Amino acid sequence: MVDQSTQKTITLQPNWKNYLLGYTLSILLIPLFGIGLVGLYWIYKKQNKYTYTFSDTQISSRDDKYQRNIDLVNIENVSVVQSWLQKKASVGDIVLKTTATSMTLRGMDDPFALKDMLEKAISIQKERLKKKEQTKPEQPEGKPGSMERMDYLTGLWQQGLVSDDDFEKEKKHFE
Repeated sequence: MVDQSTQKTITLQPNWKNYLLGYTLSILLIPLFGIGLVGLYWIYKKQNKYTYTFSDTQISSRDDKYQRNIDLVNIENVSVVQSWLQKKASVGDIVLKTTATSMTLRGMDDPFALKDMLEKAISIQKERLKKKEQTKPEQPEGKPGSMERMDYLTGLWQQGLVSDDDFEKEKKHFE
């Protein structure tokens, strides 16, 4: 388990430029019985619906109902999807794919720079995992508890409670 107090996190939300068309239409509709005010409120709520939290080990996507987490080591593909208007506003959606699922980070500002940072973080996390697996302690030889039983037998032999012949015979079971 990772200590949350030492882990760095960054929280992002979709950029307002991703909803530029909705904001523009809502402002144009304000003179029409105030319908534009409702539209502005609806677009603002839609923009603030999603929150993305990036940490050293995972990415979390939260909306008003659900939270989804994806570990960086499980991400296999990172891609950027942009409509023509998103290209003009330099925003885009980032799609993260794993073997089991995918997550879309909507309306990210400067998506290609964020994609590069994500790919770098993913490779660093995978390297950390490889190093951790390589430094795992080796399994002790013999059955669990056999060293304790051998120590017990040696103690009995040293006290003279077991003969030399019996000690040698029992010792062969532990080798």
